[in-house]
Amino acid sequence: MGKGKAFHVRTVGDLADFPTGGVLIARHSSPEYVIVMRHCGAIIVEAGSVSGHMAALAREFNVPTIICSQPVMDRIPPGLEVTVDAYTGRVYEGTVAELLAAVKKDEAHMKGTPVYEQLQRIAKHVIPLNLVNPEAPEFAPAGCATLHDLARYCHEYSYKEMFQISDLASKFHGWSLKLDAALPMDIHLIDLGNGLKEEATVKWNAVKVDEIVSAPFLALLEGMLNKDVHGLEPRPVNFSGLLSVMKEQTLAPGHMGERFGDRSYAIIADKYLNFSSRVGYHYSVIDAYCGDTINKNYITFTFKGGAADDIRKNRRVRAISLILEQEGFKVDVKADKVDARLQKYPKSYIESRMDILGRLLIFTRQLDMLMTSEKSIEWVADNFVAGNYKLSESAIAVL
Repeated sequence: MGKGKAFHVRTVGDLADFPTGGVLIARHSSPEYVIVMRHCGAIIVEAGSVSGHMAALAREFNVPTIICSQPVMDRIPPGLEVTVDAYTGRVYEGTVAELLAAVKKDEAHMKGTPVYEQLQRIAKHVIPLNLVNPEAPEFAPAGCATLHDLARYCHEYSYKEMFQISDLASKFHGWSLKLDAALPMDIHLIDLGNGLKEEATVKWNAVKVDEIVSAPFLALLEGMLNKDVHGLEPRPVNFSGLLSVMKEQTLAPGHMGERFGDRSYAIIADKYLNFSSRVGYHYSVIDAYCGDTINKNYITFTFKGGAADDIRKNRRVRAISLILEQEGFKVDVKADKVDARLQKYPKSYIESRMDILGRLLIFTRQLDMLMTSEKSIEWVADNFVAGNYKLSESAIAVL
């Protein structure tokens, strides 16, 4: 049982203002909440897993925690006093003294014994988590002081290694089959198993969309082939932006070393996708698992590069980050690169977000020249979220 005033956490930065005794309410579980667990009254999240990292930490710190599928952030306003019954999964408005009084603190029955004391000595080398923020300088092998730290470090870098899979595949063109779809990129498939229908007919090494059964790749293609975004004509020209892009490419020969090939690779299985899109002067990578086991499901996404100057490239990835944050992703932006992650959601939710990424990949092409000012960042993000994929000349003139 726990009680306190509701405090909404939407970003890691919100944790800096978390009040002592507050009830943390968030869209999704996160091990980063360990920062406030020592003075947290309770935790309620809309998505996650009872066998996940945050749940394990909550048990360690004895924090009453509920992981549910209800829109609690919409139903429980910030500042509302609530009582959290994590035994039955109920939340009550106000302080329910009878419930709180009924809870007895169990003392460890082995406390004071040699076995207990030995376990206590061992536990300090196993349980504590010191590597919380992957961006911190101490997030390194030398910073691993416990087995928990070591597991956290390996977990983080295993995600990053998955982005390199398509680099290996691109060296062996003979393994791939071309996707036969009306898309503005040359996509080649590598089937790891059960990613294509058994009766798929491969003619001239080409695969039709209806021969694909990979759940995450189908969802991504649904977004990329969305009629509202797929049929977009060339972007309306903002001449100052166009001239800036042309100047950048003319005067900065260093970009030639960053230019990638025109092939995009999709490594697929029935529940897995690693999609590497390398077109022109930018690239994006999506790595996803989409199945019936919530605890396994995730999406990681990265986008980098562009043909414009550094300022415009940074504006574009900041616009992308605004879009992804509104869609439930945890996002990090550095210079012209954006990294996003989402995990432990039901299959239907993962598919819906893959659809959004598909639309985003098509929508954000040729945006460099439109990022002429700071206000263009929110303007682009708001238009995408609202489904207004056609950016009119009159709106661009305002920018």
